Amino acid sequence: MSENPGRGAAVVAAAGSLYGWEVHQVCDSRHQQGPCGTCTTEQSARSCIEAALSAGARPGVHSWGLLSRMPAAPDGPGSAAPAVPIARAALGPDGTVSWQAPGGRGPALAAEAREAVAMGTRGGDLASVLARFGGELRRHRLAAGRTTRELAERMRCARTVVERTESAERMPSRAFALEADRVLGAGGALAALWPSLVKSAYPDWFWQVVELEQQASFVQEFETVAVPGLLQTEDYARAVFTAAHPVAPVLRIEQFVAARMDRQRILEQGDPPQIMIALDEGVLRRRVGGGRTMREQLGHLLAVAELPKVCLQVIPFSVREHPGGMTPFRIMGFREGPDVLYGESFIGGQVTSDPRQLRQHQLAFNLIQANALSPHGSRVLIRRLRREIDDGPD
Repeated sequence: MSENPGRGAAVVAAAGSLYGWEVHQVCDSRHQQGPCGTCTTEQSARSCIEAALSAGARPGVHSWGLLSRMPAAPDGPGSAAPAVPIARAALGPDGTVSWQAPGGRGPALAAEAREAVAMGTRGGDLASVLARFGGELRRHRLAAGRTTRELAERMRCARTVVERTESAERMPSRAFALEADRVLGAGGALAALWPSLVKSAYPDWFWQVVELEQQASFVQEFETVAVPGLLQTEDYARAVFTAAHPVAPVLRIEQFVAARMDRQRILEQGDPPQIMIALDEGVLRRRVGGGRTMREQLGHLLAVAELPKVCLQVIPFSVREHPGGMTPFRIMGFREGPDVLYGESFIGGQVTSDPRQLRQHQLAFNLIQANALSPHGSRVLIRRLRREIDDGPD
Protein backbone atom coordinates (compact mmCIF):
# COMPACT_ATOMS: atom_id res chain seq x y z
CA MET A 1 0.00 0.00 0.00
CA SER A 2 1.24 3.49 -0.75
CA GLU A 3 0.74 6.62 1.26
CA ASN A 4 -0.36 9.49 -0.97
CA PRO A 5 -1.19 13.14 -0.21
CA GLY A 6 -4.38 12.76 -2.22
CA ARG A 7 -5.91 10.64 0.51
CA GLY A 8 -6.62 13.59 2.75
CA ALA A 9 -6.63 13.50 6.51
CA ALA A 10 -10.16 12.19 7.08
CA VAL A 11 -10.62 8.63 5.97
CA VAL A 12 -13.43 7.60 8.33
CA ALA A 13 -16.83 7.47 6.67
CA ALA A 14 -19.33 10.13 7.60
CA ALA A 15 -22.43 8.86 9.35
CA GLY A 16 -24.84 7.20 6.94
CA SER A 17 -22.30 6.87 4.12
CA LEU A 18 -20.77 3.91 2.34
CA TYR A 19 -17.89 3.82 -0.14
CA GLY A 20 -18.03 2.07 -3.46
CA TRP A 21 -14.96 1.14 -5.45
CA GLU A 22 -14.31 -0.25 -8.92
CA VAL A 23 -11.27 -1.11 -11.02
CA HIS A 24 -10.98 -0.84 -14.82
CA GLN A 25 -8.41 -2.15 -17.29
CA VAL A 26 -7.51 -1.40 -20.90
CA CYS A 27 -5.31 -3.90 -22.76
CA ASP A 28 -4.73 -3.98 -26.53
CA SER A 29 -7.67 -1.61 -27.15
CA ARG A 30 -10.08 -3.71 -25.04
CA HIS A 31 -11.75 -2.24 -21.94
CA GLN A 32 -13.07 -4.35 -19.12
CA GLN A 33 -14.27 -3.66 -15.59
CA GLY A 34 -12.39 -5.56 -12.95
CA PRO A 35 -13.32 -6.19 -9.31
CA CYS A 36 -15.63 -3.83 -7.44
CA GLY A 37 -17.30 -3.62 -4.05
CA THR A 38 -18.64 -1.51 -1.18
CA CYS A 39 -16.91 -0.66 2.11
CA THR A 40 -17.99 1.10 5.28
CA THR A 41 -14.91 3.33 5.44
CA GLU A 42 -13.01 5.32 2.84
CA GLN A 43 -9.74 3.81 4.08
CA SER A 44 -10.98 0.28 3.40
CA ALA A 45 -12.21 1.17 -0.08
CA ARG A 46 -8.89 2.79 -0.97
CA SER A 47 -7.05 -0.27 0.31
CA CYS A 48 -9.24 -2.54 -1.83
CA ILE A 49 -8.51 -0.48 -4.94
CA GLU A 50 -4.76 -0.48 -4.30
CA ALA A 51 -4.72 -4.23 -3.69
CA ALA A 52 -6.72 -4.89 -6.88
CA LEU A 53 -4.49 -2.62 -8.97
CA SER A 54 -1.32 -4.24 -7.64
CA ALA A 55 -2.66 -7.77 -8.12
CA GLY A 56 -3.64 -7.07 -11.73
CA ALA A 57 -0.41 -5.33 -12.74
CA ARG A 58 1.22 -6.74 -15.87
CA PRO A 59 2.97 -5.38 -18.98
CA GLY A 60 0.75 -3.78 -21.59
CA VAL A 61 -2.22 -3.25 -19.22
CA HIS A 62 -3.39 0.20 -18.14
CA SER A 63 -5.41 0.06 -14.91
CA TRP A 64 -7.22 2.64 -12.85
CA GLY A 65 -9.68 2.68 -9.93
CA LEU A 66 -12.61 4.90 -9.00
CA LEU A 67 -13.72 5.61 -5.42
CA SER A 68 -17.25 6.94 -4.79
CA ARG A 69 -19.27 7.98 -1.74
CA MET A 70 -22.86 6.74 -1.59
CA PRO A 71 -25.51 7.50 1.04
CA ALA A 72 -26.52 4.39 2.93
CA ALA A 73 -30.19 3.51 2.80
CA PRO A 74 -32.33 0.80 4.39
CA ASP A 75 -33.02 -0.79 1.02
CA GLY A 76 -29.33 -1.18 0.17
CA PRO A 77 -26.20 0.79 -0.69
CA GLY A 78 -26.78 3.77 -2.91
CA SER A 79 -30.54 3.36 -3.27
CA ALA A 80 -31.33 6.80 -1.90
CA ALA A 81 -29.08 8.85 -4.22
CA PRO A 82 -26.48 8.28 -6.91
CA ALA A 83 -22.86 7.65 -5.97
CA VAL A 84 -20.54 10.68 -6.00
CA PRO A 85 -16.96 10.07 -7.24
CA ILE A 86 -14.43 11.41 -4.75
CA ALA A 87 -11.05 10.02 -5.91
CA ARG A 88 -9.32 8.25 -8.76
CA ALA A 89 -6.31 5.92 -8.53
CA ALA A 90 -3.85 4.87 -11.22
CA LEU A 91 -1.04 2.33 -11.21
CA GLY A 92 2.26 3.83 -12.34
CA PRO A 93 5.02 2.04 -14.30
CA ASP A 94 7.03 1.66 -11.09
CA GLY A 95 4.20 -0.27 -9.42
CA THR A 96 3.08 2.49 -7.05
CA VAL A 97 -0.49 3.74 -6.84
CA SER A 98 -1.16 7.46 -7.17
CA TRP A 99 -4.38 9.20 -6.17
CA GLN A 100 -6.06 12.24 -7.71
CA ALA A 101 -9.31 14.11 -7.24
CA PRO A 102 -11.85 13.18 -9.92
CA GLY A 103 -12.37 16.82 -10.92
CA GLY A 104 -16.06 16.20 -11.52
CA ARG A 105 -15.24 13.90 -14.47
CA GLY A 106 -15.15 10.57 -12.66
CA PRO A 107 -18.41 9.04 -14.02
CA ALA A 108 -17.33 9.85 -17.58
CA LEU A 109 -13.92 8.17 -17.44
CA ALA A 110 -15.06 4.65 -18.26
CA ALA A 111 -17.32 5.98 -21.02
CA GLU A 112 -14.40 7.96 -22.48
CA ALA A 113 -12.25 4.84 -22.44
CA ARG A 114 -14.93 2.78 -24.17
CA GLU A 115 -15.35 5.49 -26.81
CA ALA A 116 -11.58 5.54 -27.32
CA VAL A 117 -11.55 1.74 -27.66
CA ALA A 118 -14.24 1.92 -30.31
CA MET A 119 -12.23 4.55 -32.17
CA GLY A 120 -9.12 2.40 -31.89
CA THR A 121 -10.77 -0.69 -33.34
CA ARG A 122 -12.03 1.30 -36.31
CA GLY A 123 -8.55 2.57 -37.14
CA GLY A 124 -8.43 5.28 -39.81
CA ASP A 125 -5.89 7.21 -41.81
CA LEU A 126 -2.81 8.49 -39.99
CA ALA A 127 -3.68 12.20 -40.17
CA SER A 128 -7.12 11.70 -38.63
CA VAL A 129 -5.99 9.40 -35.80
CA LEU A 130 -3.06 11.70 -34.97
CA ALA A 131 -5.44 14.66 -34.84
CA ARG A 132 -7.82 12.65 -32.66
CA PHE A 133 -5.09 11.67 -30.20
CA GLY A 134 -3.62 15.19 -30.13
CA GLY A 135 -7.02 16.73 -29.51
CA GLU A 136 -7.77 14.34 -26.65
CA LEU A 137 -4.34 14.95 -25.13
CA ARG A 138 -4.96 18.70 -25.16
CA ARG A 139 -8.49 18.31 -23.77
CA HIS A 140 -7.33 16.18 -20.84
CA ARG A 141 -4.36 18.49 -20.22
CA LEU A 142 -6.60 21.55 -20.00
CA ALA A 143 -9.10 19.69 -17.82
CA ALA A 144 -6.23 18.86 -15.45
CA GLY A 145 -5.22 22.54 -15.39
CA ARG A 146 -1.69 21.98 -16.73
CA THR A 147 0.35 23.88 -19.29
CA THR A 148 2.39 22.08 -21.93
CA ARG A 149 5.52 22.92 -19.94
CA GLU A 150 4.09 21.48 -16.73
CA LEU A 151 2.96 18.30 -18.47
CA ALA A 152 6.37 17.90 -20.10
CA GLU A 153 8.09 18.31 -16.74
CA ARG A 154 5.85 15.68 -15.14
CA MET A 155 6.50 13.31 -18.04
CA ARG A 156 10.24 14.13 -18.16
CA CYS A 157 10.24 15.02 -21.84
CA ALA A 158 10.81 18.16 -23.90
CA ARG A 159 8.00 20.69 -24.09
CA THR A 160 8.10 20.48 -27.88
CA VAL A 161 7.27 16.77 -27.65
CA VAL A 162 3.95 17.59 -25.98
CA GLU A 163 3.22 20.52 -28.29
CA ARG A 164 3.98 18.62 -31.50
CA THR A 165 1.91 15.66 -30.32
CA GLU A 166 -1.08 17.90 -29.62
CA SER A 167 -0.73 19.52 -33.06
CA ALA A 168 -0.56 16.08 -34.77
CA GLU A 169 3.00 16.70 -35.94
CA ARG A 170 4.56 13.84 -34.00
CA MET A 171 3.89 10.11 -33.69
CA PRO A 172 3.65 9.33 -29.95
CA SER A 173 5.06 6.12 -28.54
CA ARG A 174 3.01 3.70 -26.50
CA ALA A 175 5.03 4.70 -23.42
CA PHE A 176 4.14 8.37 -24.03
CA ALA A 177 0.42 7.54 -24.28
CA LEU A 178 0.45 5.49 -21.06
CA GLU A 179 2.41 8.09 -19.11
CA ALA A 180 0.26 10.99 -20.33
CA ASP A 181 -2.84 9.03 -19.35
CA ARG A 182 -1.45 8.43 -15.87
CA VAL A 183 -0.21 11.98 -15.27
CA LEU A 184 -3.43 13.59 -16.53
CA GLY A 185 -5.74 11.07 -14.86
CA ALA A 186 -7.45 10.36 -18.19
CA GLY A 187 -8.81 7.07 -16.89
CA GLY A 188 -7.58 4.98 -19.80
CA ALA A 189 -8.97 7.21 -22.57
CA LEU A 190 -5.55 8.11 -24.01
CA ALA A 191 -4.14 4.63 -23.52
CA ALA A 192 -7.10 3.11 -25.36
CA LEU A 193 -6.68 5.52 -28.28
CA TRP A 194 -3.07 4.58 -28.95
CA PRO A 195 -3.73 1.27 -30.82
CA SER A 196 -5.57 3.22 -33.51
CA LEU A 197 -2.32 5.06 -34.23
CA VAL A 198 -0.52 1.87 -35.24
CA LYS A 199 -3.31 -0.24 -36.71
CA SER A 200 -3.41 1.69 -39.99
CA ALA A 201 0.33 1.07 -40.37
CA TYR A 202 -0.35 -2.52 -41.34
CA PRO A 203 -1.56 -3.52 -44.79
CA ASP A 204 -4.72 -5.61 -44.71
CA TRP A 205 -2.88 -8.81 -45.58
CA PHE A 206 -0.47 -8.41 -42.63
CA TRP A 207 -2.95 -7.47 -39.89
CA GLN A 208 -4.07 -11.10 -39.64
CA VAL A 209 -0.44 -12.11 -39.11
CA VAL A 210 -0.05 -9.62 -36.25
CA GLU A 211 -3.16 -10.93 -34.52
CA LEU A 212 -2.00 -14.54 -34.90
CA GLU A 213 1.45 -13.63 -33.62
CA GLN A 214 -0.05 -12.25 -30.40
CA GLN A 215 -1.81 -15.57 -29.75
CA ALA A 216 0.97 -17.96 -30.79
CA SER A 217 2.62 -20.36 -28.36
CA PHE A 218 5.67 -20.70 -30.62
CA VAL A 219 7.15 -18.95 -33.65
CA GLN A 220 9.71 -20.49 -36.01
CA GLU A 221 11.16 -18.05 -38.53
CA PHE A 222 13.76 -18.34 -41.28
CA GLU A 223 15.10 -15.07 -42.74
CA THR A 224 17.59 -14.30 -45.51
CA VAL A 225 17.10 -10.57 -46.09
CA ALA A 226 16.70 -8.63 -42.82
CA VAL A 227 16.53 -9.15 -39.07
CA PRO A 228 12.97 -10.32 -38.21
CA GLY A 229 10.67 -7.58 -36.97
CA LEU A 230 10.36 -9.10 -33.49
CA LEU A 231 14.11 -8.65 -32.96
CA GLN A 232 14.73 -5.28 -34.66
CA THR A 233 15.96 -2.17 -32.87
CA GLU A 234 14.14 1.10 -33.43
CA ASP A 235 16.91 2.60 -35.61
CA TYR A 236 17.26 -0.59 -37.66
CA ALA A 237 13.50 -0.70 -38.26
CA ARG A 238 13.54 2.99 -39.26
CA ALA A 239 16.30 2.31 -41.80
CA VAL A 240 14.41 -0.69 -43.22
CA PHE A 241 11.19 1.26 -43.66
CA THR A 242 12.95 4.31 -45.09
CA ALA A 243 14.60 2.14 -47.74
CA ALA A 244 11.36 0.32 -48.53
CA HIS A 245 9.27 3.52 -48.72
CA PRO A 246 11.65 6.18 -50.09
CA VAL A 247 8.94 8.79 -50.78
CA ALA A 248 6.88 8.27 -47.60
CA PRO A 249 6.62 11.26 -45.23
CA VAL A 250 8.49 11.12 -41.93
CA LEU A 251 5.31 10.70 -39.88
CA ARG A 252 4.37 7.64 -41.90
CA ILE A 253 7.80 6.09 -41.33
CA GLU A 254 7.51 6.79 -37.61
CA GLN A 255 4.12 5.10 -37.59
CA PHE A 256 5.65 2.01 -39.18
CA VAL A 257 8.42 2.01 -36.56
CA ALA A 258 5.99 2.44 -33.64
CA ALA A 259 3.85 -0.44 -34.92
CA ARG A 260 6.88 -2.70 -35.21
CA MET A 261 8.10 -1.86 -31.72
CA ASP A 262 4.61 -2.51 -30.36
CA ARG A 263 4.67 -6.05 -31.79
CA GLN A 264 7.72 -6.82 -29.67
CA ARG A 265 5.68 -6.56 -26.46
CA ILE A 266 4.92 -10.27 -26.76
CA LEU A 267 8.52 -10.90 -25.66
CA GLU A 268 7.76 -9.11 -22.36
CA GLN A 269 4.66 -11.15 -21.49
CA GLY A 270 4.56 -13.27 -18.38
CA ASP A 271 4.38 -16.36 -20.60
CA PRO A 272 5.94 -15.33 -23.94
CA PRO A 273 5.89 -17.65 -26.95
CA GLN A 274 8.90 -19.81 -27.76
CA ILE A 275 10.80 -17.92 -30.47
CA MET A 276 13.11 -19.89 -32.79
CA ILE A 277 14.96 -17.79 -35.38
CA ALA A 278 17.34 -18.98 -38.10
CA LEU A 279 19.25 -16.21 -39.93
CA ASP A 280 21.43 -16.36 -42.98
CA GLU A 281 24.85 -14.84 -42.24
CA GLY A 282 24.22 -12.27 -44.96
CA VAL A 283 21.52 -10.71 -42.77
CA LEU A 284 24.15 -9.91 -40.16
CA ARG A 285 26.74 -8.61 -42.62
CA ARG A 286 24.43 -6.21 -44.45
CA ARG A 287 24.97 -2.91 -42.62
CA VAL A 288 21.44 -1.61 -42.70
CA GLY A 289 21.39 2.01 -41.56
CA GLY A 290 25.20 2.20 -41.36
CA GLY A 291 27.81 0.87 -38.96
CA ARG A 292 26.46 2.46 -35.79
CA THR A 293 22.90 1.22 -36.36
CA MET A 294 24.10 -2.27 -37.27
CA ARG A 295 26.42 -2.48 -34.27
CA GLU A 296 23.49 -1.63 -32.00
CA GLN A 297 21.35 -4.20 -33.79
CA LEU A 298 23.94 -6.95 -33.34
CA GLY A 299 24.20 -6.06 -29.65
CA HIS A 300 20.43 -6.29 -29.34
CA LEU A 301 20.46 -9.72 -30.97
CA LEU A 302 23.02 -10.88 -28.41
CA ALA A 303 20.85 -9.59 -25.57
CA VAL A 304 17.64 -11.13 -26.91
CA ALA A 305 19.41 -14.45 -27.56
CA GLU A 306 19.97 -14.75 -23.80
CA LEU A 307 16.22 -14.77 -23.10
CA PRO A 308 15.05 -18.20 -21.91
CA LYS A 309 12.43 -18.57 -24.65
CA VAL A 310 14.50 -17.33 -27.59
CA CYS A 311 16.69 -19.62 -29.72
CA LEU A 312 18.76 -17.71 -32.29
CA GLN A 313 20.89 -19.59 -34.83
CA VAL A 314 22.96 -18.38 -37.79
CA ILE A 315 23.55 -20.26 -41.03
CA PRO A 316 27.17 -19.44 -41.94
CA PHE A 317 28.39 -18.85 -45.48
CA SER A 318 30.30 -22.13 -45.20
CA VAL A 319 26.95 -23.94 -45.61
CA ARG A 320 26.59 -23.78 -49.37
CA GLU A 321 23.14 -25.26 -49.70
CA HIS A 322 20.19 -25.75 -47.36
CA PRO A 323 16.44 -26.41 -47.72
CA GLY A 324 15.46 -22.79 -47.11
CA GLY A 325 17.00 -21.53 -50.33
CA MET A 326 16.34 -17.78 -50.48
CA THR A 327 12.67 -17.83 -49.43
CA PRO A 328 11.91 -16.55 -45.88
CA PHE A 329 8.97 -18.11 -44.03
CA ARG A 330 7.41 -18.32 -40.60
CA ILE A 331 5.48 -21.05 -38.79
CA MET A 332 3.24 -20.11 -35.86
CA GLY A 333 1.82 -22.72 -33.47
CA PHE A 334 -1.06 -22.41 -31.02
CA ARG A 335 -2.29 -24.22 -27.92
CA GLU A 336 -5.58 -24.78 -29.73
CA GLY A 337 -6.14 -25.06 -33.46
CA PRO A 338 -3.81 -25.85 -36.38
CA ASP A 339 -0.39 -24.33 -36.98
CA VAL A 340 -0.16 -21.48 -39.49
CA LEU A 341 2.43 -20.90 -42.23
CA TYR A 342 3.19 -17.37 -43.39
CA GLY A 343 5.21 -16.53 -46.47
CA GLU A 344 5.96 -13.08 -47.86
CA SER A 345 6.82 -11.70 -51.27
CA PHE A 346 7.60 -8.22 -52.59
CA ILE A 347 3.93 -7.44 -53.23
CA GLY A 348 2.25 -9.13 -50.27
CA GLY A 349 2.00 -12.12 -47.99
CA GLN A 350 0.06 -15.34 -47.68
CA VAL A 351 -1.23 -17.27 -44.67
CA THR A 352 -2.18 -20.94 -44.88
CA SER A 353 -2.91 -23.93 -42.65
CA ASP A 354 -2.62 -26.44 -45.48
CA PRO A 355 -1.21 -29.64 -43.86
CA ARG A 356 1.00 -30.48 -46.82
CA GLN A 357 2.60 -27.03 -46.90
CA LEU A 358 3.07 -27.08 -43.14
CA ARG A 359 4.80 -30.49 -43.20
CA GLN A 360 7.09 -29.36 -46.00
CA HIS A 361 8.15 -26.16 -44.26
CA GLN A 362 8.44 -27.77 -40.81
CA LEU A 363 10.85 -30.33 -42.26
CA ALA A 364 12.75 -27.53 -44.00
CA PHE A 365 13.07 -25.58 -40.74
CA ASN A 366 14.33 -28.64 -38.89
CA LEU A 367 17.00 -29.20 -41.54
CA ILE A 368 17.93 -25.50 -41.51
CA GLN A 369 18.47 -25.66 -37.74
CA ALA A 370 20.60 -28.80 -38.21
CA ASN A 371 22.81 -26.97 -40.73
CA ALA A 372 23.06 -23.78 -38.65
CA LEU A 373 25.58 -22.97 -35.95
CA SER A 374 24.59 -23.83 -32.41
CA PRO A 375 23.06 -21.00 -30.34
CA HIS A 376 26.44 -20.56 -28.62
CA GLY A 377 28.36 -20.64 -31.90
CA SER A 378 25.91 -18.16 -33.39
CA ARG A 379 26.54 -15.70 -30.56
CA VAL A 380 30.29 -16.08 -31.07
CA LEU A 381 29.86 -15.18 -34.75
CA ILE A 382 27.66 -12.18 -33.94
CA ARG A 383 30.26 -10.87 -31.49
CA ARG A 384 32.97 -11.24 -34.13
CA LEU A 385 30.92 -9.36 -36.72
CA ARG A 386 30.28 -6.58 -34.21
CA ARG A 387 34.01 -6.26 -33.58
CA GLU A 388 34.59 -6.03 -37.34
CA ILE A 389 32.30 -3.00 -37.41
CA ASP A 390 34.32 -1.40 -34.61
CA ASP A 391 37.60 -2.02 -36.44
CA GLY A 392 36.55 -1.14 -39.99
CA PRO A 393 35.02 1.78 -41.91
CA ASP A 394 31.29 2.54 -41.70
